[in-house]
Amino acid sequence: MLLNKDFLERGLSSEEVAEAQKKYGPNKLPEAKKETLLQQFIDQFKSFLIIVLIAAAVISAFFGELIDTLAIIAVVLLNAILGVTQQRRAEAALEAVKKLANPTTKVIRDGKLQVIDSEEVTVGDLVVLEAGDKVSCDGIILEERSLYLDESTLTGESVSVKKDAVDPSSDKPTEKNMVFMGTAVTKGRAKVLVTAIGAETELGKIATKIREVKKEKTPLERQLDTLGRLLGVLFLIVSAVVFAMGVFLQGASVTDMLLTAISLAVAAIPEGLPAVVTIVLALGVADMAERNAVVRNLPAVETLGAVTHICTDKTGTLTQNRMTLVGAWFSDKYVEEEQVSQQALEEELLRAMILCNDATNSAGDPTEIALISFLDEGLVEDVRNKLPRVHEIPFTSETKRMTTVHQVDGRFLVVSKGAIEVILSLCNSELLDGEVKPLPKERKRLILQQSEELASQGLRILGFAQKVIEGSLPKEDSEIEKDLTFLGFVAMKDPLRPEVKDAVDKCREAGIRPIMITGDHPVTAYAIARELDFPEGKVITSAELATMSDEELQQTVQDISIFARINPLDKLRIVEALQKRDEVVAMTGDGVNDAPALKKADIGVSMGKSGTEVAKEASDMVLMDDNFATLVDAVFEGRTIYENMRKFIVYLLSCNVGEVLIMFTAILLGFPPPLIPLQLLWLNLVTDSFPALALGMEPGEPHLMRAKPRGHKEPILTRYHYGIIAVQSIAITAATLIGFVIGLNRVGSVEEARTIAYMVLVLSELIRAFSARSFEGYVFKMGLFSNRFLAYSTLIGIALMLVTVYVPPIAAVFKNVPPTSTEFAYIIVLALVPFTISEIAKIFRKNEMGL
Repeated sequence: MLLNKDFLERGLSSEEVAEAQKKYGPNKLPEAKKETLLQQFIDQFKSFLIIVLIAAAVISAFFGELIDTLAIIAVVLLNAILGVTQQRRAEAALEAVKKLANPTTKVIRDGKLQVIDSEEVTVGDLVVLEAGDKVSCDGIILEERSLYLDESTLTGESVSVKKDAVDPSSDKPTEKNMVFMGTAVTKGRAKVLVTAIGAETELGKIATKIREVKKEKTPLERQLDTLGRLLGVLFLIVSAVVFAMGVFLQGASVTDMLLTAISLAVAAIPEGLPAVVTIVLALGVADMAERNAVVRNLPAVETLGAVTHICTDKTGTLTQNRMTLVGAWFSDKYVEEEQVSQQALEEELLRAMILCNDATNSAGDPTEIALISFLDEGLVEDVRNKLPRVHEIPFTSETKRMTTVHQVDGRFLVVSKGAIEVILSLCNSELLDGEVKPLPKERKRLILQQSEELASQGLRILGFAQKVIEGSLPKEDSEIEKDLTFLGFVAMKDPLRPEVKDAVDKCREAGIRPIMITGDHPVTAYAIARELDFPEGKVITSAELATMSDEELQQTVQDISIFARINPLDKLRIVEALQKRDEVVAMTGDGVNDAPALKKADIGVSMGKSGTEVAKEASDMVLMDDNFATLVDAVFEGRTIYENMRKFIVYLLSCNVGEVLIMFTAILLGFPPPLIPLQLLWLNLVTDSFPALALGMEPGEPHLMRAKPRGHKEPILTRYHYGIIAVQSIAITAATLIGFVIGLNRVGSVEEARTIAYMVLVLSELIRAFSARSFEGYVFKMGLFSNRFLAYSTLIGIALMLVTVYVPPIAAVFKNVPPTSTEFAYIIVLALVPFTISEIAKIFRKNEMGL
């Protein structure tokens, strides 16, 4: 197969692929063993609080309280089922996102170049590698051109390694002739025969030994764990005080007060917070993926809401990446779009546009397609067949040029294309009306002046040059590219994406500063920026950056909105300069050399269409449509998710603090406990699960993109949020205790009074969830039932409460007595008090915030 030239053009057939895939399986690394449903269910009982609850059931059984024992066990089981359901739902959402972010590989099959999911690569495939690709298999190099690989994932060595094609006469290839899964192409291209996939690769063998990978918690989860522990300790202390006061001040039964204290601790401590946070993050990430923003790790969602600067590429991100040839300059004349044709262009310039080009009329890089799309396909094929390519120096972001070498009659034709100033710097002559003439500095300056006038109209300029080498080809690329003859340049237009202008305006309104970083000419970049109403300011180039110290850049970066002719490695300096000013930076990129800046940025954003696999691997998020507007939408979604988490955390804590205050205050005032243990545990299930999750799925509020970004060091809950918790928990406490006292005064029955308190507490927490949908927005303006999941959750909660009151066998277990119609009216009025206070408080909060 190594010597089969037909295979290098054809690759495997569809039948051969199907047979190989059946034999070797998918190209996947071994994964950590997933927990079974039973294991996940058992894990729910490892929580300290659940252990406390089980202890309460044991104590109840010991003292002969069989009904309480069974009820507590039922609650524990329901809690476990809910926990497993949430965990599996979160896993499903993350798995869906993971599939969207799957890496791709280029293969030749049935004689066609195809882009497939890397999982579908199989042994025997013919893989095509180019700069920026992540290698998805082990294989033998059959053909290569200037191939260099970063093998640091396997060797730890950061220097790129030169690779060579295998010698056809060799029995066994060496490492020099092999590529390995997990490595990255930094330069050149190659055709590779796949010899191993998945667990059989070198990387797969390592992965097999390290299957169990500990899942790291996100910063938010760690913050919530800390908050949960602090509240847990506080509530346990309060529960102990309630127990002591009940026993020693009121002479209550030790058993009753012990169960009450334990139940209060379990109901009050927000043990469900991490689970709800994970599922809300996971569902938010899945929703973002449907909108073309694939988040590769959950912490990125937390950071999105804090972004202050978006450093963005121009081509394909702000523009459509749909290049059109609008003019050509050669022999001191400029031919405009309507006159550009096969006949109008000089033969040498036309030939250079065809040869120094990897595209066909319909496939390839948009810039290269634009250079030949107006030509006859037969002409393109004929020129390339007559002048076969024997060597190439690939385009890189540093050199800003591409050079190809072609054999013709025992000589070598060298053709270069690239940035106009770069191409001119390599030339010492020019072609004028078919004659080669010297190219002095003054003449170069005039040509640059011509190109800059066109660039100022937002056009992209690409220069072309050539030379003929007699005899042998020099070994050094620098020798090949020197002393060229300038042929002319072409002007191309890449129109703005229609939605980008609005997205840039949204950025400004949200306090986010967009910065354009492009490899294009400064004048072109400025013209595009002007169309987008970017802030006026100096345009900085890589050459100017090189003269600036890091301290100088840090001082001036805040006033610069456009960086042009930028080397990708300079992106890292720009990110660092902004971060030293305490800014939170999102950086877009698509090339190999963008990886350091993508990793360093607070949010690294790679391109799904044009991005290399290396860039995707280094990023936190992938834009599947390469669109700046999608990134801005993702920032809004990130803010929404973070704000929603704040909403349900504030809601849960105000409920839990309220429950503690109710029990503590009642006993302090000499009343019996207003709620029995089972009522506490049940309402904890009803109000802490689905309503909290529903708040996490609230649609984003428009004002979120009119607010300044939150500080990246700002805690999840601020003084503002603690103020809301205090007001709401006091309102819940007052309403419930008033209901309890009314019940005691009306009938003198503790059980009836407790039923009223229980119903007021459950209803007030469920109804107040509607007000918790926004910290500042009024519910009736938002639409009372616009969050359907919350409406359904509330109805289910009310139904469950009514079952425990009006279904005799269950009511007996909960020691509930159905209220009279008058008492029910009191319950409804009191249950509306926390909601009403919450809505009134928004008036003062909005005035304070100037909304």
